[in-house]
Amino acid sequence: MQFTDEEQLRRRAYAIWERQGCPEGKDAEIWDLAVKEMNGQQPPQSRDAPSPTQPDQPDQIH
Repeated sequence: MQFTDEEQLRRRAYAIWERQGCPEGKDAEIWDLAVKEMNGQQPPQSRDAPSPTQPDQPDQIH
């Protein structure tokens, strides 16, 4: 089954919305992110996501 570009975009936006915890009032932001992802552009980093260049901090034992 093939989807139209609009249907793919709607599905992508919905997946992003779910991944972000179903936030209210972020429709335009999520739609823009879905458009960027569908166009193969790198999405902006979330402030909550750890930086990929920052190593994990080992647990300190006292």
